[in-house]
Amino acid sequence: MVFDKEYSSVYDTMYADKDYAGECAYLEKLFKKYGLKPKSLLDLGCGTGSHAVPLAKKGYAVTGVDRSPGMLAAAARKARATGVKLRFIQGDLTKLASPGKFDAVICMFAVMGYQLTNDDLAAVCRLAKESLAPGGVFIFDCWYGPGVLACPPATKIKEVTGDRGERIIRYTTPELDAFKQTVKVNFRVWRVRKDRVSENRESHEMRFFFPQEIAYFLKEAGFRKVDIYPFLETGRKITPADWNMTVAAR
Repeated sequence: MVFDKEYSSVYDTMYADKDYAGECAYLEKLFKKYGLKPKSLLDLGCGTGSHAVPLAKKGYAVTGVDRSPGMLAAAARKARATGVKLRFIQGDLTKLASPGKFDAVICMFAVMGYQLTNDDLAAVCRLAKESLAPGGVFIFDCWYGPGVLACPPATKIKEVTGDRGERIIRYTTPELDAFKQTVKVNFRVWRVRKDRVSENRESHEMRFFFPQEIAYFLKEAGFRKVDIYPFLETGRKITPADWNMTVAAR
């Protein structure tokens, strides 16, 4: 199990420095680029709602899906605190029936990378296609294979301060498997409080992708046009200097 209750409880603190507002603005830029004025959005792998809630606040009707109860609970709390209404569904993206038709489908923060098998990747592509209204767009980000191989992941330590001065320390060790196109990301997370120290461990196996395979799976799902950009950009071609890519399919 990844994103269990303990890891979910520190997730937002760990990623407090992530520019979710900028990523939401980027999504809206892509909507405009493709001539869309979407009203309804489906957020696949919505996590703690850090894209879904700001987009709902902007007026979009958002439905979020995630398989982790802990992450969805955090998303619901965030929605209540913000005063917006969203629909949340707990479910596995590879087995979920389409929850309806939406003007756009998003799948952010490398959620597609958790689809380790071709069958799972194909299932999520089909779910996105089945959930799109005519003329809609499916947008996601993922790890760009040439970039991962050119600059392999390294061991990292991140420390942040949580509520009431709690120290949260995350030690990350990666295991690259070029043949499987995966990186096993091993997390050790310590929460240091005045009275005690707790430790949690999780391993997240993530897949990286190459443009031709992404285009193949999307076209097999019924998409006709696939564009690939460096993450958060649209004005240049992606290169091996880029670790992340944005994919837009119509």
